[in-house]
Amino acid sequence: MGGGDLLSILIQTIKSKMTGLVTKFKLWTNWNFIKNKIIIKIRDFFANLLGVKPRNKDDYYTIGRWMFSKRLLYAMVIIIGVVSIWYISSETSLFRRFGEDGVRTYRYNSFRLRTAKGHVRITGRSGYLAYDGTVANGYVTGEGTLYNKEGNVVYTGTFDQNKYEGNGTFNYDSGNIKYRGTFHENQFEGEGTLFREDGTRSYAGSFAAGMKNGVGILYDSGENEIYSGTFSSDNIVYSELLGKTVAEANDCYKGKKDLYTTNDESVVIMDDISAVYHASRDQDALDDDEMVDSVYVITDHYNFGGDELKTIEDLAETFGDPVYQGNSNVILPEAIAINKLNEHKKALNGRVKMELSQTFSDVAEVKSFDNSYVVYITTFRRGDILYSFVTDSDEDNTFDFYYVTGANDDDAA
Repeated sequence: MGGGDLLSILIQTIKSKMTGLVTKFKLWTNWNFIKNKIIIKIRDFFANLLGVKPRNKDDYYTIGRWMFSKRLLYAMVIIIGVVSIWYISSETSLFRRFGEDGVRTYRYNSFRLRTAKGHVRITGRSGYLAYDGTVANGYVTGEGTLYNKEGNVVYTGTFDQNKYEGNGTFNYDSGNIKYRGTFHENQFEGEGTLFREDGTRSYAGSFAAGMKNGVGILYDSGENEIYSGTFSSDNIVYSELLGKTVAEANDCYKGKKDLYTTNDESVVIMDDISAVYHASRDQDALDDDEMVDSVYVITDHYNFGGDELKTIEDLAETFGDPVYQGNSNVILPEAIAINKLNEHKKALNGRVKMELSQTFSDVAEVKSFDNSYVVYITTFRRGDILYSFVTDSDEDNTFDFYYVTGANDDDAA
């Protein structure tokens, strides 16, 4: 056996001995091994502390007639101490979780949020970023941004005690803007702009309680102005058109229209707001301007204070007893409204026969119409306005459309 062989055997022997030492060293320095050892020691400590039964009266504290195990009391003190240390460490700024930019981050249900103040981030139940902004006195207050689970912005702006308050922007679930303006208690309030999900404006003006209320402007999908006027509970105040000249009505409504004329009256279909107005000349007026005297709303419900009234009974509960109920032969604006309804489905007793002379594609002269066509009308009065609801008979509790006209003393009688 040569010297090289002896050296090789020596090296192998040393390596075999060192392998065990290296393995033990790696094991003893492994955090999981150390943690398990610590847990076992703590478990054994508490097991021994709680597992030994008191043997004599010296193992008890006596308070009056009560005797308490010293070991049990020691265990309670230790447990309370451990919990207190954990709580203090979790509440102390030295142990709080900070982001890379130094902003504190809390879970949505963290006790620490109750005392947090200033710029923070809040995570949701599943760990996503739910809020990035300021807090005070346990509330989301001041400037901030709210996110949904998909990471899209829900709202950005000012908050007051967890509610949208002041100026802000509210988005669709997709993250596209829905409303920009002022808020009060989570609702649109004051001046603002509504957007369609494709980003085009649909309305700009006044809001109250989350709905269009006050003066505003409606826009079509190309952001062309459709209607400018007064709104209430998300709906156009159609009665505002009453008493306006045709020129003034055209300033309010700038959408698609169709005009029907006779010698002394005009009927205009306002397609984009589902309404028709009738205008005629005042024989006592000094000028020849036609004035709007009635507006026909082509819908089967009436909006009142945010509620949709769809039956005559519902209307009577709101308006009171009707001032008129009965059959009536149709007049020209009623006939045009009925024919407009029948473009999509059969309504009332079908279309009203009408002879027209088409001047332009959107202008026609009415030569004659079937005024023997009968409808049933229920009319209510509210202030200086008459609201007439049109059905096909007195047995129908619903209505197909309604119209508004100005009231006079004879109507009140």
